[in-house]
Amino acid sequence: MSATFTIDEILTLDGAVLHGVVEDEVKDSKFSISTDSRTIKAGADIYLALKGERFDGHNFTEKAFDNGASLAIVEADSLASVVSSLSKPVPLLAVPNSLAAYQGLARLYLRKCKAKVIAITGSSGKTTTKEMTAAATSARRVHKSLANENNEIGVPKTILSMPADTEILILEMGMRGLGQIAELAACGTPDIAIITCAGTAHIELLGSRENIAQAKCELFAALDVERGHAIIGDVTDYLLAEAKRVFSGAIETCPSLEIVKVASQGTTFRIAESKQEFFVKAHGRVLLEDAWCAIAAARAAGINDQDIAQGLAQFAAVEGRGNAHKSPHGATVVDESYNANPDSVRCAVEAILSHAYPQKDKIVVLGAMAELGDFTEPLHLDLGAWLKDKPLSLLVTVGAIASGIASGANGASYEVASVETQEDALSRILPRLGHDSCVMVKGSHSTNLDRLVQNILGKNG
Repeated sequence: MSATFTIDEILTLDGAVLHGVVEDEVKDSKFSISTDSRTIKAGADIYLALKGERFDGHNFTEKAFDNGASLAIVEADSLASVVSSLSKPVPLLAVPNSLAAYQGLARLYLRKCKAKVIAITGSSGKTTTKEMTAAATSARRVHKSLANENNEIGVPKTILSMPADTEILILEMGMRGLGQIAELAACGTPDIAIITCAGTAHIELLGSRENIAQAKCELFAALDVERGHAIIGDVTDYLLAEAKRVFSGAIETCPSLEIVKVASQGTTFRIAESKQEFFVKAHGRVLLEDAWCAIAAARAAGINDQDIAQGLAQFAAVEGRGNAHKSPHGATVVDESYNANPDSVRCAVEAILSHAYPQKDKIVVLGAMAELGDFTEPLHLDLGAWLKDKPLSLLVTVGAIASGIASGANGASYEVASVETQEDALSRILPRLGHDSCVMVKGSHSTNLDRLVQNILGKNG
């Protein structure tokens, strides 16, 4: 069963004031918290009205009561307008800020539970590492963030949906600027914190890699110095320096990884001098670093290597994050279409160039990388220059922004094609496909290259 609260418990939130009459049987009952008026369970839920850029949950307060809400939590500034909009008197609980109340309830629930909290952030690899960590810790009762519930609303939602007997809670934390990871960490109160890397994602908003490192290390600042565990996957000088500035406890960084075997299904490896072998359905240095982060977190949570290895072997990539498929032409199609930044593109290219993909005909299809701001042109050009000397047979870029990658790769020994549309890309790719072809498709979510993947696989029309 997920989080429930009495009204007296909710009244412990800062500034909470009850308005209206509450029956004794209601006051003594425990209720779940719902932020969606449409899914209220009659007699079992309290409605919490959130405000967003494009919506105001206060406008749906009456609908929540119509559906059986026992109480509504509203912001004090909106109390008068909510009361005037209601057709009958109902009990309302006013708070200074409903989002802060939502996060406060999540903290309250965590204090009542005994779950060890693992929090994960990074410029790339957050979701993959979250899924690997869930697999590595699966010998325990695990609850994790779903989909992209990694923001100021998603994190408390994940916490409040956690069964009370959960032993390990895994929270993914995303950010768009300074202070946001600190807000999420204050809500999630991590025992174990992972920063996968601090690259160039969100550089549009933060201006430099050093500022990105500062934003990510807000997670380490939330750790208890004596009991907290800090873990970094892809360590850089600027990230490590910032980590040491905010956290004086021990910081684990990825040791040398010994690759035992690479196969099409995945990679078997050992960590430093350990005899334990780990298998993960992934290829390439960066994904192995993500797997190490998961192992380090599981060890910190008290799980032995044998159980970790058995769990990690069950990891499966999230759709659009490295899934390999066979096309009708016999080609291997690696779907990386979910999102892209300069670091994750390099990771994906290195993966298809590994022994795991023995095909000789390596085709890379790239769309634009978003959220780079003033760095958009130089970072696309820089990526192209990096690709220039790779052993590819064809590079296709899709769209005007991604054409900068093609420009950077000018002079490569392989064919480089800059096209405007996905249809143009498809016409370039399909004639090349065969059993000795490997195609990797990657771009930011806004480029919708998942449609191109489906077309290559013959699943659209």
